[in-house]
Amino acid sequence: MSHDLSIREDGRVEFAYAQGEALPWHGLGQEVPAGSSIDTWRTAAGLDWRIRRAKVRFPTSPDAINDASQYIEVPDKHVLFRSDNNHPLGVVSDRYKVVQPGEVLEFFRDIAREGGLQLSAAGAIQQGARFWATAKIGEASPASLKDKIGGYLLLSTSADGSLATEVRRTTIRVVCRNTLAMARGEAASMKINHRTTWDPTSVKEFMGLNHAAFDAFVHRLEALAHKDLKLEAAEELVVSAMGGEQDKVRKSVGFNKVMDLFTKSGLGAKEDGVYGTAYGLLNASTEYADHWVRARSDENRMVSSQWGPGAQFKAKMLELVEAI
Repeated sequence: MSHDLSIREDGRVEFAYAQGEALPWHGLGQEVPAGSSIDTWRTAAGLDWRIRRAKVRFPTSPDAINDASQYIEVPDKHVLFRSDNNHPLGVVSDRYKVVQPGEVLEFFRDIAREGGLQLSAAGAIQQGARFWATAKIGEASPASLKDKIGGYLLLSTSADGSLATEVRRTTIRVVCRNTLAMARGEAASMKINHRTTWDPTSVKEFMGLNHAAFDAFVHRLEALAHKDLKLEAAEELVVSAMGGEQDKVRKSVGFNKVMDLFTKSGLGAKEDGVYGTAYGLLNASTEYADHWVRARSDENRMVSSQWGPGAQFKAKMLELVEAI
């Protein structure tokens, strides 16, 4: 299975997941016992290193490579690198505010104590250029569905300028591990750009630590299960969510895969409340973005589904099916 998880010299991947959680999509990582400390998580997830920075310099000629006096500094540019192996992570401006891997985990220390949330996963990809952690809010089984839906709080950031620091509420449909951001609604997410100092206290105050937002989102999903959706209407919604020229979209591999997942092959697609409903189309769309969209690697697909075009597609589909 192709992935870009960070791998250490001893062969361990920089990823850990909580005991009792489903095996990750890549089948790798260290299982962490329930109730483990933040320090245990830091070691298990391989996030026990710091980000350092240095000025960007270059030699004035090929002959000057070994002569430090013949190097010129690039104004306002720093290279960020790992403290444990000196691996470069990215070139950023001198105004770039770094969030350390340890700070991502520390964010959840108070949340675990005050809000009852427990870490569920943490790790790094692209050799540490991006890293994240999630904590479980809870799990619900809507009365009219056989589904189980888990609610999570995701904190992600980057050391290469590719991502802002973001805290987001998200859900996972347990049967297929589909993910969906809790778009719309109070305090669904908060982004902090890297020119702003990371302030976990203000983020906690904005996001809140109660379960009300998750419960409200589950009710929204349950409402979609009561919206019947004919095939023609479903096709129009997929075209709208994908964007582009209608004829080309309808002939695309992606369009046909979503419709196949909706009508027959999606995990749980035949269940009551899923088959032929707006909820079923939403799940077909998230399953496509999370597991089936063409990508160079599984990791690239994950990046797309969480922060890129896949995430945008899922958010647009949620908006469309709720508007029916």
